[in-house]
Amino acid sequence: MRRIQVVILLVVIPIAAVLFLTAMSPSPDPKKNTDTVTRPGSELPIFDTHVHYKKEAWTLFSPKEVLELFKRSGVTKALVSSSPDEGTRMLYKLAPDMIVPFLRPYHDDVNSSNWFKKQSILDYFKKRLELPIYKGIGEFHIHNEIDADSPVILETLRLAVKEDLYIHVHTGHEAVEAMFKHEPKIKVLWAHAGMSDPPQVVSAMFDRYKNLWVDISIRENDIAPGGVLSPEWKALFLKHPDRITVGSDTWVNSRWQEYEEIIKFDRGWLAQLPSDVARKIAYDNAGRLFGNGDSGKR
Repeated sequence: MRRIQVVILLVVIPIAAVLFLTAMSPSPDPKKNTDTVTRPGSELPIFDTHVHYKKEAWTLFSPKEVLELFKRSGVTKALVSSSPDEGTRMLYKLAPDMIVPFLRPYHDDVNSSNWFKKQSILDYFKKRLELPIYKGIGEFHIHNEIDADSPVILETLRLAVKEDLYIHVHTGHEAVEAMFKHEPKIKVLWAHAGMSDPPQVVSAMFDRYKNLWVDISIRENDIAPGGVLSPEWKALFLKHPDRITVGSDTWVNSRWQEYEEIIKFDRGWLAQLPSDVARKIAYDNAGRLFGNGDSGKR
């Protein structure tokens, strides 16, 4: 009998000790987990404000496959302009609640180097805008500051103001300044945050122009080299959290093939920002400008 009691004690005591230590141990703190998969930036919906569904991509991804790619990537809305415009209309037809159409000038022999020299592009804009689905004109290019003074660009700006449309432009800050000088009432989404302009210049432009916003497409590696958010870009985001949007820029097929990785990378640096700032940049700013309000995520 005594032997049985000893055996029981030898079994029960260790078990009791384990249970006691487990109860006294603190619960894991999820805030200490720095894995971007579990941080706020990785859970946010994304409003992609720079998408092109060009003719070259039509055989690579069908419209249905593009929409599935958006869904897999957590992209709930997309601002789309295409060369030719039929690409945008194909996506919009399938998902009018997801796709925000912009009207790009490029078609047939009209391209980024000559569109502003062709008076006929104004008739093209007006004809396409008869279908009342567009939120803006662009993305178009102004390669040289002096071209911002061309009569076609001036008429395009006036048309945008008249129709209450945004302008989506790929250019440097000098041409943006010229555009606002010509037509102060324009509303501009500045593609690639200037492409090569540093964040300090972008910040100064925001200070000068209240109707200026940017998408950060193609700037991913400037913003977060090696995946670590740059202090200079972080300072811009914190100073102007209401003026930044996320974009991918699927200008060539390889960008479509890398799409999920591009969005994942953006989520990585978004996760290094305060959650309210990340939410604005990821979705809410674009939702306020082009969509149906903010993401509703808090």
